[in-house]
Amino acid sequence: MFFILFVAAAFLTALGLRFSARISIPGGARAEGPGFVLTTLIVGIAGVGFWTLSHPESVASGPLPDELLIGIKLGLLALGIYVLSALRGAAGLPAYVADVLVVGAAFLAIQVAPDVSLSLARSTGPAPVTPGDWSVPLTIAWIWMVSRLCAGLTRLTAITGGYLGLFAGLIFLLIVGHSSNIFAPALTASLAGAGLAAFAMSLLMPGLNVGWSATLSMGFVLGVCSALGVLQNTWPSIAALGILGLGLPLLNVTLVQVRARLRGSDVEWSQSRQHLHETLLARGVPPQKVAVLYFALGLWGCGLAYFVTHWFNSGTPNAFVAILYTLFLIGVAGGGAVTFFSLARILMRRVPGEAVPDSVEAFGVKISPVSMQEALDKIEGFIAEGTPHHVLTSDANAILTSRDDPEYAAIMRRAALTTPDGFGVIWGARLLNLPIYERVTGVDMVTGICERAAQKGYRIFILGSEEGVAATAARNLMARYPGLQIVGTQHGFWRRDGKAEGLSASEADDRIAGQIAKQRIDVLFVAMGIPMQEKFIAAQLERLNVPVALGVGGSFDVYSGKFNRAPVGVQRLGLEWLYRVWIDPSRWKRMGYVPKFMIVAIKTWLFGPKNGGKSANGGKAAPKAS
Repeated sequence: MFFILFVAAAFLTALGLRFSARISIPGGARAEGPGFVLTTLIVGIAGVGFWTLSHPESVASGPLPDELLIGIKLGLLALGIYVLSALRGAAGLPAYVADVLVVGAAFLAIQVAPDVSLSLARSTGPAPVTPGDWSVPLTIAWIWMVSRLCAGLTRLTAITGGYLGLFAGLIFLLIVGHSSNIFAPALTASLAGAGLAAFAMSLLMPGLNVGWSATLSMGFVLGVCSALGVLQNTWPSIAALGILGLGLPLLNVTLVQVRARLRGSDVEWSQSRQHLHETLLARGVPPQKVAVLYFALGLWGCGLAYFVTHWFNSGTPNAFVAILYTLFLIGVAGGGAVTFFSLARILMRRVPGEAVPDSVEAFGVKISPVSMQEALDKIEGFIAEGTPHHVLTSDANAILTSRDDPEYAAIMRRAALTTPDGFGVIWGARLLNLPIYERVTGVDMVTGICERAAQKGYRIFILGSEEGVAATAARNLMARYPGLQIVGTQHGFWRRDGKAEGLSASEADDRIAGQIAKQRIDVLFVAMGIPMQEKFIAAQLERLNVPVALGVGGSFDVYSGKFNRAPVGVQRLGLEWLYRVWIDPSRWKRMGYVPKFMIVAIKTWLFGPKNGGKSANGGKAAPKAS
């Protein structure tokens, strides 16, 4: 029956919101609110009626079964809160009038249904322990608190229905089979369906808003249902965890202040008072993405509350297992918080007029916070200058390598341009709130440079990769971009060939650099992998006398057709590295840097300076990025 209530409420809510959004009500009231409230209450009370009429043993002291009569009265109280609160808003009365309405309705609910009362007990334990004379005021305070917390969800209208649905679903799962009153599971099943349907419709219909009064009314329903069922069978703080999981994301971003204090810096008052969703919207994140992000957080929080409750009720066999459970839950809670915060930062975009420095310090290296177009423009400027410039791309592996290789770290710091290559770098930089928003990968740089070179006549040389790969990639690129001049290629085993001729590695490097210099090229692509390619370029840059020398790693394996690049959707999700492992399982051996970099980034975010606490300056911390 409860599933039918869920589906019926979801269907009728979606249908009602579809049409009510087109209705204009005088005075600025929302047409979506009445339909949302009425659908939830009618479907829920209809479920109560069906259950009581189908159970002959239901007690009836009048023409209607007692449970149905109680359900109707509680439903009328919720409807009354909505109507009177809406009238209060239309009349411009202060919000505390609504508080008085909720408190009065909570008192009446206790008189209508004596089971609406706080108690402290485990469902498997002895009889509930009530707080005595404090039971009524505490129950009223509880219902008021839940109502106001839910009403606060209207700060982000797109998520209001979703959070109401999630918390109603949490209460339903906790009380089904334990509640002594059918009203609570029936109404929570109905509200879960209506709320989730409202969330789905808000993604399809931007601007949809059920309104503050409707949310307050449904918060009253949740408060009553939790007092009827959850709090008589579980520890109250468990249910409170679910409520806080819904309310905290919309509170002020105090975490920013706390972290700033840990790092010895200050936060402007306006920033500390700003809500997180306001920050995301101001940073160019679409409202739908913000809503989905918050919904995922609410789902995680409610799921965590559900499992904590079951663990509390079932107990643990011994202290050791209890400690393991506790550590596991702490890990899940912390991991979820970091994931949410990371996604929030990654979704942010550069806003028009934002001041972005030429370079920032991140994890001890210098990174240029450029977009792809800005990077290509800079490279064209280097070509116009005609003097040698070293351009490199920096992924998570490169950053970790630089922390253990002072020579490579120094090369990275001297480079004319260091682009953020890899989702890990973007994630780490955004975690530190550095203005790095876009991946600028070696593969994409090759495409962009070749496209512009075909238009402007730049001369290109490809050095590196396995035998035959560079030549094949050159032919493919020239076929793709008519007019492109790739004046020469050389595989990456010239040192082996030089050794056969009696040359040392440095002599072989000098010889190949001299040969390339004679070609009078504009751009040199070096595909030897890090850090070898960067060290070769740094050592031979003046001899090469090339305006732009760029290390591109395994890019030409893609352009030669040896490997296919990950689909665009996989790239956008930041999982291109996983796709490469999928097509080349031998890469698993090199994937250890992924969790290592994540640990470094999180540790730096929580405690360390923005440059990672380990720089190329002999391990001393470099100046903080602005």
